Amino acid sequence: MLIDHVGWAFVPNTTVLATIMHVLGKMTAPIVFFFIAEGHHYTHNAKKYLFRLAIFAVISHIPYNLYINYGKMTFLPTSIMFTLLCGLLCLIAYSKIENIFIKTITIIFLCIITLKADWGILGVLFILAFGVFYGNLNKQILSYLVLIVPNIIFDSFTIHKGNATAYTLLPYLGMLLIIPILHLYNGKKGGNEISKWLFYIIYPLQFLIIGAIYLLINS
Repeated sequence: MLIDHVGWAFVPNTTVLATIMHVLGKMTAPIVFFFIAEGHHYTHNAKKYLFRLAIFAVISHIPYNLYINYGKMTFLPTSIMFTLLCGLLCLIAYSKIENIFIKTITIIFLCIITLKADWGILGVLFILAFGVFYGNLNKQILSYLVLIVPNIIFDSFTIHKGNATAYTLLPYLGMLLIIPILHLYNGKKGGNEISKWLFYIIYPLQFLIIGAIYLLINS
């Protein structure tokens, strides 16, 4: 994650180094999406989990916004923390709401409001797929792959405006590289209380540091 964001800020995109950095970066978010689904399954307090994500979505908003807009502050876009929050809410809606119509409308609404968040609707759909097929890794990976292909095509014609090259397409390899990593996961909790909070702390902090350095260099 950090390597990817440093690459976007300081390394020219059409270089081998940048490509390698972005390949590594593309691995991070899908793994986080997978563990949101894991967290939903194992958490003893869903409200506390939601509250933590909501708090850090608020905390991360300004640092992320300043980073993505090169020091300028606007209301949108917002960070992946909001996407994670909406993804978790989708899993809760899927598992708790019995009325199919209300469940579907709720999930669609949660997807739509992430349009201006990092990873957006795709991130929510990844979380939903990992959660819906929890316990069946083959179905989780298959649904993940089904979502990746339209994403690559969409990005090629929107973000890259139909001018996709090896430098823009190779980073998506990182999204595939998580598959063998997921096969190594044994379903057991690792780390400790400190490591649990590292992501929440490092995520907004990196944007403040990278953003500050970028502004100093370019001032």
